[in-house]
Amino acid sequence: MATPGHRIDFALTRRPAHAAVVALGVGVLLGPLGLRLLRPQLMEDGALIETVSEIALLTCLFCLGLRLRMPIEWRTWRIPLRLSTLATLATIALAAAAAHLMFDLSLAESLLLGAIIAPTDSVLASDVPSQSDAEQDAPSFILCAESGINNGLAAALVLLVLGMMGLSDSDSAALGSIAPVALWAVAGGFVVGSVIGAGMARWIKLLDPERQADFLEEAMVFATAALAYGAALAIHTDGFLAVFTAGVALSHGGRLRRPLRNRPLMPRVLKIAGRIERYCWLVIVVLVGALVASIEYKWWMLVFAGILILIIRPLAVRLALGGMAMPEAQWRSVAGFTARGIASLYCLAFSINHGLGAPYARLLAGVTLVVVVTSIIASTISGLPLSRPSPGTVDL
Repeated sequence: MATPGHRIDFALTRRPAHAAVVALGVGVLLGPLGLRLLRPQLMEDGALIETVSEIALLTCLFCLGLRLRMPIEWRTWRIPLRLSTLATLATIALAAAAAHLMFDLSLAESLLLGAIIAPTDSVLASDVPSQSDAEQDAPSFILCAESGINNGLAAALVLLVLGMMGLSDSDSAALGSIAPVALWAVAGGFVVGSVIGAGMARWIKLLDPERQADFLEEAMVFATAALAYGAALAIHTDGFLAVFTAGVALSHGGRLRRPLRNRPLMPRVLKIAGRIERYCWLVIVVLVGALVASIEYKWWMLVFAGILILIIRPLAVRLALGGMAMPEAQWRSVAGFTARGIASLYCLAFSINHGLGAPYARLLAGVTLVVVVTSIIASTISGLPLSRPSPGTVDL
């Protein structure tokens, strides 16, 4: 029996990975395989699913940026940057090669599948325990930062492949025509988000906490995300990357180097952001569970998911990090993390809504959802015992 003032905590949902499995079960129960209260279809409801997952992804990216409090220094961010770029590109290439051999897809179709399933999940990344006393070496910080960056880049990479297939908004499918657009989207999104986040951080510092209501700071914090996204869209850059970098800049008070004890945001705001991130993520996991009934399941889709988890991810991490010296425990945590989530669902819906042929769209949906569900379950099964959280992030 719970005593007054103590929260009841269910062991099954204490960890994000456990909560994800429960949310998947709830989605299946509410979906066509259960009570039939939810009947989403990727082909028919693609626009709605894209909108819902886009809002959830933007929210999670901004809240994740607020949680990443490590100083912006090369020695701190070098591993996440290499993972989010080199490991992501290696994952796309290796997954495309496997898809080409297993599913008899064209090069562009295989690359699109690889780009959709390449982004990792930031909420499940925060669940990875830390085996290091060094803040920048904590696996949860490394994986959260990697997820934030590759989730921010995911839409630009998918749009690049769609352009190669002649399905983007551009009139030309030539790589030479769409590559500069993708580069501008990434660079512009980074600059816009950084400038707006830094500017809003300076503005928030001017508030007098003893005379201003708490909700004013909270409103200004979350208005930053809207401003960054709107500004990015106005100049045709990557809104996802802009929102993430705005969150990071805001959490650092607009400074590149900052002692953690002088964090500009109140802990209350960070806790609220963490809860909002978790709720949005759980909504998407429930949606994924409801969508399971809509796919045409084939056993080789599960084989492909196993190859991604057991072979492609460790190999991509090895290729990205090269000869960098890493403790064995840290290497296992980073290379063994394969969870996929919101970004993959958004990229899938976005791609389907850009005119993919029905047979290929159904195959793409089936493989992507099997990968997402399998990776979430694998994260739960292979999860290590809970330990102290990473000092570079804020608990959810």
